[in-house]
Amino acid sequence: MYLSRPAEYALRASTYLARLEPGKRVTSSQLAQAVDVPPAFLSKIMRRLTANGIVDSKKGHHGGFVLARPPVEIRFLDILRAVEFGPIKDHCLFGLGNCNADNPCPLHVEWEILKQQIEQWARTHTLGESLNAAQAFKQKQA
Repeated sequence: MYLSRPAEYALRASTYLARLEPGKRVTSSQLAQAVDVPPAFLSKIMRRLTANGIVDSKKGHHGGFVLARPPVEIRFLDILRAVEFGPIKDHCLFGLGNCNADNPCPLHVEWEILKQQIEQWARTHTLGESLNAAQAFKQKQA
């Protein structure tokens, strides 16, 4: 898949935090359980999100994690970059070794288009927009 495990987990954790009421903190263990991520792995991801100004972390009594900025100010690309996400250069979906424009696999052109579309989406969409879209979808289904 296009998303690495750290990228997927970072998106899960950030989205969960965005759905909480503003200012509500959640502990690492609560967050790990809520987003179904191994606690030790989540700890590494949360350190990166904190270091990149996406999440605020507080230790001790009443500690935990909260988004550092409003969800509408956090682009998906910010989250992905915090965990050093990027497509694997010359990765071949067919497992044929190096795959590039000079040595393309049968899906090379389509894969390049998909990667560009995902990167464009991540650059232009925010956690806040995602929450609004999810709420509108939920209301439409009711």
